[in-house]
Amino acid sequence: MKKNDKIVGTCSGYTKEGLGVVKIDGFPLFVKGILQNETAEMVVTLVKKTYGYAKVLSIKEPSKQRCELKCPVAKQCGGCQLQHMTYTEQLHFKKQKVQDVIDRIAKLDMKVEDVLGMENPWYYRNKCQIPVGVDQNKVVTGFYRIHSNTIIDTNACAIQSETINEVLSHMKELLQTYGNASVFRHLLIKHAFTTGEVMLVWIVREYPFSSMKEMAEDIVQRLPYIKSVIVNVNTRTDNVILGEKEYTLYGDSYITDAIHNLKFHISSKSFYQVNPVQTNVLYGKALELAQLSGKETVIDLYCGVGTISMFLAQKAKKVIGIEIVPQAIQDAKENAKMNNIDNIEFICSDAASYANKLSEENMRPDVIVVDPPRKGLDQITLNSIIKMQPERIVYVSCDPATMARDLGIIKESNCEIKLVQPVDMFSQTNGVECVTLIERI
Repeated sequence: MKKNDKIVGTCSGYTKEGLGVVKIDGFPLFVKGILQNETAEMVVTLVKKTYGYAKVLSIKEPSKQRCELKCPVAKQCGGCQLQHMTYTEQLHFKKQKVQDVIDRIAKLDMKVEDVLGMENPWYYRNKCQIPVGVDQNKVVTGFYRIHSNTIIDTNACAIQSETINEVLSHMKELLQTYGNASVFRHLLIKHAFTTGEVMLVWIVREYPFSSMKEMAEDIVQRLPYIKSVIVNVNTRTDNVILGEKEYTLYGDSYITDAIHNLKFHISSKSFYQVNPVQTNVLYGKALELAQLSGKETVIDLYCGVGTISMFLAQKAKKVIGIEIVPQAIQDAKENAKMNNIDNIEFICSDAASYANKLSEENMRPDVIVVDPPRKGLDQITLNSIIKMQPERIVYVSCDPATMARDLGIIKESNCEIKLVQPVDMFSQTNGVECVTLIERI
């Protein structure tokens, strides 16, 4: 087999990214846009020693799980990978993705639960970070083409809230009118679903810049639900989006949102789940698995702005939240005060150092909740959690593979993995969140 060969094959499954797997005489080809059990004519685009890639030329036998693309730039944009699948097939793919790493990496003999999906898997995101560029004197905004830094120009996204799309459309018009788009790197837009408030962050190369105040007045006059306009200055040459210095041009430095009966202040740099509908589902499941009676001491590692911590505090005796981002800890403390919750202590520290400190002090919490970044738990944090011997660990993860790696280590320390529950926080994409219950034997 070589590049440019035309072949016909049938898809037997998916990679973790959602590419179809087509085997030709046992040789696997990874193919974008093909569904399981579909037969297609393809052209080979790349051949490696043990695998290759191919592109669909035509679908010979389409699957009943194929659907029309909702977004006109879905094929070019790197944001959504699964729009060609029905939502039923997306959930099937995500369950299998989690089951695969539980079998292969964690080496656990257990069945993953069915994915908790959405009633409406569109227009759900409450946050977007959109690159800004200029092409032949025309302002372009949109996400990057797959594996490139080329912006796919678009005025709307089918997974961002319709309010965010409206803000983007007006900002694009204003950038063209005021002629200052070359100063901009990104637009960051945060939308609080329960209050309707919007934060607009201009990520720019210099400060001040031409027509800055006039444009802020203009966008707020057009869209009164914008409650905060912030300028973030980023002069870095790498891919880090937010810079260190910020200036509030209009309103407060935060917006307010709510989950169930809890209110939260959200700043430009604080972490907050991007899918508010499914956040209720995810945190509700985490609270259920924690099995709190009101007598427990709980440690919440990677607590962000304190969302899970405050859920837990309503049922626990005491919660200690740990987070390395100073602004997030400041927000968390204000959030606890705003909600009249006084049985939480928030500590600004990296998880490894503080977990190690607590374990050295022979801390014995009843429950530990972790919601680490994509890379999962480091060895120091893992060792410290194991040493503290909690009755239960609730592991929230946005990367099933690193979670499975950590579960494989934890299971060797007198612990039993009781349940793995995927939650669809990222519909139309190949991402999936999980919440896992671990109990001490």
